[in-house]
Amino acid sequence: MTHSIKTPVVFLPGTLCDERIFIPLWRALNSKGNSLDNKAFVPLQWAEDLSQMMALNEDRLAYFPEKVHLVGYSMGGYIAALVALANPDKVASLTLIASTATALADKELEQRKLVLKTIKNKQYKGMTQSRVDFMLHSNSQGNKEIVALIKEMADDLGPSVLGAQTEATANRQDLINKLSKQQFNTYFLVGEQDNIATVPEITEIAARAERFQKEVFTNAGHMLPLEQTDALALFLHQHLQ
Repeated sequence: MTHSIKTPVVFLPGTLCDERIFIPLWRALNSKGNSLDNKAFVPLQWAEDLSQMMALNEDRLAYFPEKVHLVGYSMGGYIAALVALANPDKVASLTLIASTATALADKELEQRKLVLKTIKNKQYKGMTQSRVDFMLHSNSQGNKEIVALIKEMADDLGPSVLGAQTEATANRQDLINKLSKQQFNTYFLVGEQDNIATVPEITEIAARAERFQKEVFTNAGHMLPLEQTDALALFLHQHLQ
């Protein structure tokens, strides 16, 4: 059965990601008779702080007179949730991929301080193999194409973008209570081996409101858009109108 997503979809990338995180997904959304009629991408890698991230989103929302579906990956999921809460009348739905929309744990905040210190001291060496493996399902760790793409994006965007994104999104609020009161549906999509936005966390969050829906993807870790592209495209075609 073919399906066209008529409502515009606005995509937001994660930390050290650009449009390359979504290109395979966009191709899948426009294949096998299915189509994505209208889309926009928010280049969060251009922003130096949170206010600039929000301004880039406002700019993209202004493209479309109608409501939009917001689809955010990882860090972009948190920003998408902020945008949705700031513009609820413009939101048809909110999809958070590998993202909890909650405050960061103390352990994560400490890790971010170390990353910022490393960048400031010019000791940052780029994306390590252990970090790449941490973000992937064990079945994906040997996928040379996915590994290469993750490292290429990290290398191309570099330490200055990493530093800006790490600092801009460190002091996060827990947005779940506010999201639970909105009229639009919020979809939490998570890989079964996501070590950052974990299945237990997402399960607990999704149980808090009727308009929250959880979907767990097998054979995927944190890099869900690259690891299970076709399954993600199928979900979006089934749930976005």
